[in-house]
Amino acid sequence: MSNLRIKHPTKNLTGNITLPASKSICNRVLILKKVLGIHTSIENIATADDSVVMQHALQQTTGTVDVKNAGTCMRFLTAYYATTPDVDVVLYGSERMHNRPIGALVDALTTLGADIDYINKPGFAPLRIKGKKLHGGVVTVDASISSQFVSALMLVAPNLKNGLSIRLGKNTVSKPYITLTADLLKQFGVDVTVQDDVVIKPYQTQTAPDTFLIEPDWSAATFWYQLLALAKAGNITLNYLKPNSAQGDAIIAEYMERFGVSSNYHQQGVSLTKNDNYLEKAYYDMLNYPDMVPAMAVLMCALDIPCTFVNVAHLEAKESKRLTALCTELGKCGFDISHNGNELYINSIGEENLVKPTAFNTYQDHRLAMALAPLALLFDEVVINDSEVVEKSYPHFWDDLRMVGFEIKVEA
Repeated sequence: MSNLRIKHPTKNLTGNITLPASKSICNRVLILKKVLGIHTSIENIATADDSVVMQHALQQTTGTVDVKNAGTCMRFLTAYYATTPDVDVVLYGSERMHNRPIGALVDALTTLGADIDYINKPGFAPLRIKGKKLHGGVVTVDASISSQFVSALMLVAPNLKNGLSIRLGKNTVSKPYITLTADLLKQFGVDVTVQDDVVIKPYQTQTAPDTFLIEPDWSAATFWYQLLALAKAGNITLNYLKPNSAQGDAIIAEYMERFGVSSNYHQQGVSLTKNDNYLEKAYYDMLNYPDMVPAMAVLMCALDIPCTFVNVAHLEAKESKRLTALCTELGKCGFDISHNGNELYINSIGEENLVKPTAFNTYQDHRLAMALAPLALLFDEVVINDSEVVEKSYPHFWDDLRMVGFEIKVEA
């Protein structure tokens, strides 16, 4: 793995950026295409590791399937394999993946009659799955750790004889991703209703589109808003982004109006410009937007703005223990950041108490690497260890930074 030394000589960011395709949308569409048995051509398919893993896994029906550190693949494939006759696989991943809970999804599937066994520790991968035709019905899902448990069931529901009614447990997180899944199901002709429960009827009408274009990733856009907020000046255009996206993280445009970045939508995409709006303190409920927390937390520290993020406990079950990792790495800079259960706290420290870090660790977490890199605009330069982790969602992130003037060198 490479360690990168990153700096920007002028701290003025100007350029046009084409973000990666949304892996969240791509992986859902890849599953749907198999479940519905349709021939829709997918355009702008994501090149992120997670989507490459998904494409390979969907070609397997026997043997061992390695999803590496891809959470969507682990959750979505568990449901797909369990509901596909003649499948006999062992589904496993990285060491970290084997410590991320999957019991709530397995419980829901076994309630419906699925044949799934834990190989090692109950509630966690690896899993032995023997697929068969399931009838569907009514199931309750605890989605307080991940909404992907719900989305996984939604994606296979059209293939169930009786459809599926999903009753959501308390404290469901990341609900915009459930809405996104429902929106995609509708676009492919599936009858779905999302209210207190999610109700999906069996697939009958052949109304799937001939082609489907994967839109750019709004979660990736978060880091460009963060970068411009920390720059001295600049104008960044994010090509092809649209304001009416079903992706929940599109809310970053609204959030960042309060922290120095304006969004101007036009035919080419959205242009980000600096403004003079800065809150003196902030409070955010991140129950539905966990992927934005790393960039937002780093930004609040760098701007020295006191902030409290609530409903963030589920971040400890991500690619890393994200809250713990953020506190550890930002603590190297002298920032006053801590977490306690379901809250993350940032207090003002004053510029005189800043400490230039030697290097940041990334904990095999792509979002940590991308969130910490913009601190090069605060400390003149930073070192990011194990930089390849960005390939999980944004393979050309470092190249895009070079396009707007960052100097990036591999550390010996």
